[in-house]
Amino acid sequence: MRDSEAFRSIVASSGANILLLDEMEPTVTEQQIRAALPESDAADGHWYISHGSSGGRQRDVIVSRMPLEPVAEFQGILPYPEASLQPIHDGMAEAGFQHPKQSTDEGIAVNGAIVQSGGRRLLVVSFDLECCGSLPDGWEEHKRNTEVREIRRLIRAVLERTPVDGVIAGGDFNLVMTGLPLVILSGPYPAPHGGLIAAELMHVDSDRTWTWDGRGTPFPSRALDFLLYSPGSLSLDSGYILDTEDFSPAELQHWGLAPESSSTLSDHRPLVASFMWVDSVSK
Repeated sequence: MRDSEAFRSIVASSGANILLLDEMEPTVTEQQIRAALPESDAADGHWYISHGSSGGRQRDVIVSRMPLEPVAEFQGILPYPEASLQPIHDGMAEAGFQHPKQSTDEGIAVNGAIVQSGGRRLLVVSFDLECCGSLPDGWEEHKRNTEVREIRRLIRAVLERTPVDGVIAGGDFNLVMTGLPLVILSGPYPAPHGGLIAAELMHVDSDRTWTWDGRGTPFPSRALDFLLYSPGSLSLDSGYILDTEDFSPAELQHWGLAPESSSTLSDHRPLVASFMWVDSVSK
């Protein structure tokens, strides 16, 4: 983590109970993650952490104030289907990659766990899809589509195997070409979950929707990160794209942050969303 103190303050300001962290180096330890987190208000003062094993140098970690249950389907490396490998490897070799096979051998960057939330079981999935690409039929887009199909397959397997009350799936879609990866991951899934929808989130007091900051690059800022949820069981209560540039002077002072703190941490901006169980809303 580039700045653990700023990270801790940003997490605290969001009031998040569950964190989906992607592009985590496998060398980052649980102790380092705990040291960068604000104090938990759980009864035992404990954060629960699930480390993903797939994705090589860019793994996914799920952190929760509520207990986490490991999910067998997301344990170990999630391989790319054999039938998808040749066009990916050929495209990477043509683009000048020295060891294209190494990229796929490390597996798809994804992790999943079940959050035990007040007697409910919430399947949470975090992922990071292939980046870049300049053609809608290029190898990068093919790789992204392959990745989300495999992630969708695992989500289906979990929902068919064990009772789950709701689903949240979020991460870096890297939608630099088409929106197909978002469509693929939306479903369909076994009843009663049906399909997932994306939370519509914006910067505070603005209609800006970008989550990747392209300022200072040849590329425009755009929405690359999305949070999907099961609308049959979850209702989006509120949410926003967190950027310390949007904080008031009083908020910056309170949290010990600067306007540029978000930029210092990452060129991506975190998505913050508050959900309620649908039957709780209807009561």
